[in-house]
Amino acid sequence: MKLRVDFDGDDLSLELRPGNGAATEYVLTGATSESGQASIQPTSPGVLSVLLGSRSFTVAIARRGSDLEVYAGGRRHVVAVSDPRDRAGKSNHVSAAGPVEIRAQMPGKVVKLLVQQGAHVESGQGVIIVEAMKMQNEMKSPKQGAVRKIHVVEGGTVAAGETLLVIE
Repeated sequence: MKLRVDFDGDDLSLELRPGNGAATEYVLTGATSESGQASIQPTSPGVLSVLLGSRSFTVAIARRGSDLEVYAGGRRHVVAVSDPRDRAGKSNHVSAAGPVEIRAQMPGKVVKLLVQQGAHVESGQGVIIVEAMKMQNEMKSPKQGAVRKIHVVEGGTVAAGETLLVIE
């Protein structure tokens, strides 16, 4: 599994592979590069016991909007994790100025509108589900803002490149 990780503002790539037993092999690349094996076990809600190579430590995690606050070794870190194929990830975030159009990536059918016109949305929040090639795809807001215009209706068909909604 590959993930995009924003760790205290550094854009990293994390690849996880099943290892031997309870350990997971990892490869971290970006501003910091590291690889090895890790074992992670929940000890209570929001608290994990981590064995990283021969080092053992406790990590506390708290959700803050679309980010995570991670406390480890007496330090606080802000972390965002996303699928690298997700265009709404932090490394591809859109400037906060001006309207942004969410467009259909391929022809399909609008399955569900997840927001209403005028609604406030966060970056990465799901706004619409479009079915294309028998797969439902949740499209996410590339920025924080308000839904200014919805150009489609549930059950309607859309062409590739068609504007679905506008976030300002």
